[in-house]
Amino acid sequence: MFLEERYEKIIETIKVSGRVKVKDLSEFFEVTQDCIRKDLKELESRGHLKRVYGGAIAQRDYNEIKNVDKRKDINMEEKKAIALKAITLIDNGDIIFLDISTNSLEIAKELNKINKEITVVTNMIEIVLELRSNKNTKVICIGGEFNKEIGAIVGSAADRYIRKFTFDKAFIGVCGINLETGYITTLNLEDGNTKKTIIECSNKRYLVMEKEKFNYDGLYKFANLDEVTGIITEDKIINQN
Repeated sequence: MFLEERYEKIIETIKVSGRVKVKDLSEFFEVTQDCIRKDLKELESRGHLKRVYGGAIAQRDYNEIKNVDKRKDINMEEKKAIALKAITLIDNGDIIFLDISTNSLEIAKELNKINKEITVVTNMIEIVLELRSNKNTKVICIGGEFNKEIGAIVGSAADRYIRKFTFDKAFIGVCGINLETGYITTLNLEDGNTKKTIIECSNKRYLVMEKEKFNYDGLYKFANLDEVTGIITEDKIINQN
């Protein structure tokens, strides 16, 4: 195998697994561990990974705020797969919270296709509009200030309103998850505080996100992985506790 081919295979592996070990790569490629260390050093210099003791982890990127309208048409197949998994967790009679997220909007679209009597509480106007004709779903839009930057009702007034409820399940959008530290992040401070309030008021808490967000970090840490019930990606539902 040529050197660049080995580089490509290492990059592919770290994108899938999030990290690689020198020992494992040495055995796989049948080369010395020193050779692999040189490979990782070169790939780090190219910005593909970050070396750690015994191997390397994915080079994390920082997400940036995009308007909801711009995010609606990104990763549509993945978002639909996430939504289909999410609605299998919703039972008749549930009170659920759908947080600001284009994945949550896809969940609302799928709820329009099933016959379950539930209550949906949300801080996202698009979700209210999506469910406006659904005869089986009671829709509650929380009060507070509308944040144009993220396209949702967030902030202290919204948090006070949310605290009046106890939700059976909450579906929460995120900007990134760092599996090394366990931090769950978003890009906006007020959004992060509102998400934290939703978590505190919910019996079960699910993060809804494309798996690529395991490689991203947001600006604001609003929770840790041990505070959530599970993570729903396009591939699977990952139970946390």
